[in-house]
Amino acid sequence: MALSLRPAIAQDFSVLFALDQACFAPGIAWSKAELQYFLRYPGNIGLVAQDEPHQIAGFAIAGKQLRKGVIHGRLITIDVDPAQRRRGVGHLLLEETERLLRAGSATAVLLEVAVDNVTAQNFYEKHGYTRTGRIRGYYQGRIDAFVMEKPLT
Repeated sequence: MALSLRPAIAQDFSVLFALDQACFAPGIAWSKAELQYFLRYPGNIGLVAQDEPHQIAGFAIAGKQLRKGVIHGRLITIDVDPAQRRRGVGHLLLEETERLLRAGSATAVLLEVAVDNVTAQNFYEKHGYTRTGRIRGYYQGRIDAFVMEKPLT
């Protein structure tokens, strides 16, 4: 399967929202307002992965934040169509997102992942992320999240 990446555009929104709802449980998936906010926030990165017939196979959103005088990237979400999983879509999105954050002077990237989402934790660990913290009740006030981090050197 040939994949290509491109910036997310406003016309993608309905597909991206539906994909986010399919990937995450209610309360963890972003609301329409939240997803629009992250996609429109100045300086955020929105990437779309398309397969050969130009169907959206997944997307990623990331931003940058200043932390103790150092620029860090923050991976907001990576969503991969369940039918496209285990085909390299997530890897491609993550690799390009990290490259763009690095090009924007980020020295590390941070993310939050639900403690019960072992598949995602394994994916991030495979890509060099380590657990650096835990946030109690991060999702719905009930589900903890691990904070994971990777240096971008």
